[in-house]
Amino acid sequence: MTVNQPVHASMSAEFDDQSTSATLSEPQSARHRRFDQRDHVTALASEVLHQVARRAVEIRKARDREAILAAAVALTSGTEEDAALSLESLDDPLHELDWFLAERLGPIAKQIGNLWTADKVSFLEATVGASRIYSYLRYRRRPPRLPESGVRKSATFALVPGDMHTLGISAATDVFRARGWDITLLIGHSHDELSAHFETSQDMLYGFSAGSSHSLEALGRLVVALTVARPAAQVMVSGQITTDPAAVLALPGIDHCETDLDSACRWFEDHTRAAKTPA
Repeated sequence: MTVNQPVHASMSAEFDDQSTSATLSEPQSARHRRFDQRDHVTALASEVLHQVARRAVEIRKARDREAILAAAVALTSGTEEDAALSLESLDDPLHELDWFLAERLGPIAKQIGNLWTADKVSFLEATVGASRIYSYLRYRRRPPRLPESGVRKSATFALVPGDMHTLGISAATDVFRARGWDITLLIGHSHDELSAHFETSQDMLYGFSAGSSHSLEALGRLVVALTVARPAAQVMVSGQITTDPAAVLALPGIDHCETDLDSACRWFEDHTRAAKTPA
């Protein structure tokens, strides 16, 4: 019996050591399980958020596509009121013009082109849609009239590309400058050069000049370029081209035409208060 006691004592000690080791290892294993569960929950939550966000984007894009198609139809075949409401519903005053052009008017114009290509609208209807887009763009959030104090008397005078009648616009520039106006005179520039100037110009009043009705097409293109770059700008046309004022004013985007220099000065003076120079 005496010989067996160390054996029993050894086995008992070994059992106690195993029990103690098992007892100590259980909390650590549990902690690992808890960490694994947290990782799984985190991964699951991230996947849920990702899928919900992706689905929300898809739904918004689908709604945008439907609204853009509806706007294209309203612009080409609806009433003036329908066309205006369709654009107003897609507009967001919190966004700048670049957003409106890229996210709204661009896709609408493309959709109108698709409808025309698919023979779902006529050429006349597509033209009506384009003119309505242009009109809305031109009058989108025009600035309010400002008090007369502190208004800068500034304007840009440009000769219509391709026109060679420089004398009249040069003389008008001298008269305006003598009356305290800051006039930017642009003569001999191409359509693209003038368009690039409009993008960076701070002026809100513009005077375009041409010597004959042969410049009507170039004048129309120039006014469109100005309107896209500066929708709030106001335009007066002068020169011999204005001997047929009906033809000039038939071009969208032209506010006034004038043959008399003094009357032109008064028009610019009257509209200075309505021109808001960006900061």
